[in-house]
Amino acid sequence: MGMRSGHLPSQRPSALLVAIALVSSAAPGVTAAPRAGQVVRVERKAAGYTGHPRYCSIQPSDFYGSCTGTRAPEVGDRMVAVDRNHVVGMLRVTSVQPQSDGCSQTYNWMIQTVADSGDFTTARGLVLALSDINVDPRSGRLIEVDKTPTGHAWGTDQIFAVDNNGDGHADLEFVQYACDDFGNASTASATSYCQDVWTTQSVSKSFERLRQDRFRTCY
Repeated sequence: MGMRSGHLPSQRPSALLVAIALVSSAAPGVTAAPRAGQVVRVERKAAGYTGHPRYCSIQPSDFYGSCTGTRAPEVGDRMVAVDRNHVVGMLRVTSVQPQSDGCSQTYNWMIQTVADSGDFTTARGLVLALSDINVDPRSGRLIEVDKTPTGHAWGTDQIFAVDNNGDGHADLEFVQYACDDFGNASTASATSYCQDVWTTQSVSKSFERLRQDRFRTCY
């Protein structure tokens, strides 16, 4: 005999009773078994510089530059150019030419760049193109300093200091000096050329060395 429209099948009441029994079995005060958890990895941004800060000296007249370091610039790199007054503009590297020394070491590169933005006719004096350094485009600049973070005697080091935010304090310094095979400053027994990268703590403004690059001197 066929089932009339609007009537539940004979099995439906028993299914409802089972469902009600399952719900009512969770009596008040009884804690249900915890659900399986999910492990979530929280990525924390590392403090300080996470890249490889470096610089090239640039000629604003023809956009040629000279770079020194352990990492070569690459075609397509974008660099922010600063002088002692302001951020001049953005440069893009179009060619890289390695320059080997007498020991077949390559830590100097000649680069050709083009201006992506800015007015380079306003550049005055020393112009550095910076990589992996955040510089405020309105107030960043190069500044003079009256002491060295290395603790070396004043006049021993050549220093390029960058004020990233225009507060009048150096936030990053490239420090160059003659050194021995162990990276210690030396003049009488210098066998190498060292370049340190120093950064400041945001609150105390005390310096810490980010890295030291050492190059064997060959003549």
